[in-house]
Amino acid sequence: MTQRNNILLIVKQQPGIDYNSLLNKISSSYGSINSARAALSRALKDLSALGMLKRQGNNIFITAKGSASINQEMKSKLILKLNQSIKGKNPVEEINSIVEMLSTLIERSKQDRDLLKAAKGSAEFYIADLAELKEGLDKRIHNLNYLGGIMLQQISSLQELNFNDNRKQPFDPKTKKIVSQLVQSQKSEELTAEFLKQDLLQHATTELNGKQQGNTLILDKKHLAKLLSFIEKNSQTESSPVNLYLPPLKIIIDFPHIYFTGSCNKLNSILGEEK
Repeated sequence: MTQRNNILLIVKQQPGIDYNSLLNKISSSYGSINSARAALSRALKDLSALGMLKRQGNNIFITAKGSASINQEMKSKLILKLNQSIKGKNPVEEINSIVEMLSTLIERSKQDRDLLKAAKGSAEFYIADLAELKEGLDKRIHNLNYLGGIMLQQISSLQELNFNDNRKQPFDPKTKKIVSQLVQSQKSEELTAEFLKQDLLQHATTELNGKQQGNTLILDKKHLAKLLSFIEKNSQTESSPVNLYLPPLKIIIDFPHIYFTGSCNKLNSILGEEK
């Protein structure tokens, strides 16, 4: 609903509302009170010129023309969308928007009998349609619960088969210590870091005094702490993932998280079993 129609609806529901009260109602939609005040003044001027609002002293009232306009808005948009969603081929798929729109319709109709009258006159659905939709939703929920139970069993089976897994950990001292231990356990004295952003790779090559090969940076593994600090410092404003390949694991450093990919048993031995 446009701000103009929002103002009409507020005034219709609260006849004689004063300017400051109306301003408080709409101010949350704007970045500052001055922006809200300017927008409200323009809207009141336009709506008064169109004959939809009238002022008596400091009080604001809606006219018959304004009331008809907001009723038409209710009829032509909200009810139209409800008609299309509820009478569509698969209303269960649109249940979120249907519930939201019905909540809007009910709340506004409680406050404004004219809106309720307009809704009754243009709605193509009945309470029976909603009851039928509820039955379909209950069946879907039952089916999803059943499938969820099966998937839980499948997850357990894949864990027993030591299938591949991925674990997300916070970028904190504990996790960084785990990464350091894994790096130090590698036979090679060199650490290879794959950068997904070329500009960041070039910056890292210069700052960390490493050797660039394609999209990777090669440096002495004793400089891991410097690499982690570099990633943290340069990932504050945008995601800049860096991959470390430490067979049999792959580690993705994407501040503020570190992701470990490998077999389920291997991850459990390093990070502990998930609860």
